[in-house]
Amino acid sequence: MKRIILAFLRAIYLVTVVGSAVYLGVHFAERTPWYKQAVYHRLLVGSEQERLRAASMLVQLGGERQLLAGIKVDAAPTRAVARKALEFMWFNAAGPEARRQAEEAYVAAEQEQFQQALIILDRLVENFPKFAEAWNQRASVYWHLGEIDKSLADSRRALVLNPRHYGALQGVGACQMKLGHPQEALHFFRAALDIVPHDDATREALKDCEELLNKKQPGSDPKTAPVLERSREFAWLFR
Repeated sequence: MKRIILAFLRAIYLVTVVGSAVYLGVHFAERTPWYKQAVYHRLLVGSEQERLRAASMLVQLGGERQLLAGIKVDAAPTRAVARKALEFMWFNAAGPEARRQAEEAYVAAEQEQFQQALIILDRLVENFPKFAEAWNQRASVYWHLGEIDKSLADSRRALVLNPRHYGALQGVGACQMKLGHPQEALHFFRAALDIVPHDDATREALKDCEELLNKKQPGSDPKTAPVLERSREFAWLFR
């Protein structure tokens, strides 16, 4: 009986050790670049459900690089899933409490309660100063309040924290157009389009910007009223 018990205990120990080793192996493998690339491959070639699962897994694994690649591919369904996953990742970057406040501010802004949204976002950027999405949202609110210089400053701050934030790049471009600086706006629209090359609205904004710069009228200056007038068309960037 004693031998049977010892054998049984050894078997349990062996199963526990092997199980732990397998778990740890899988756990660390899931965080390797190879594994992220394997999940990314599923995002590219999988079915609709497989794409959704792959995008969700990349969010959990911190696969920002793979999702940024996903929003550049030719397949529109893959781009859409990758973009939503990437924005979800950015929105949750500072934790659940920051996300809750950002959602509250977003709802207020959607209801055009901009002063209420500003109160929330002022507190949010103070408590979570490295939360790029909070600065980006406040830039949007400042835009709607007509405070373009403050909107520009917040968009720039968001880019310092997240240089690949195409929304912030678009925001800087729109502000520069509004301020009558089309050459500076051109740089940021091009940078945004490099990240989201299939984004029709960004492409249209870049096209309009280039047309304004190419328009040569006697005695005209690219930093004059026509530029400011056309810049109103870029309000879509802050919706």
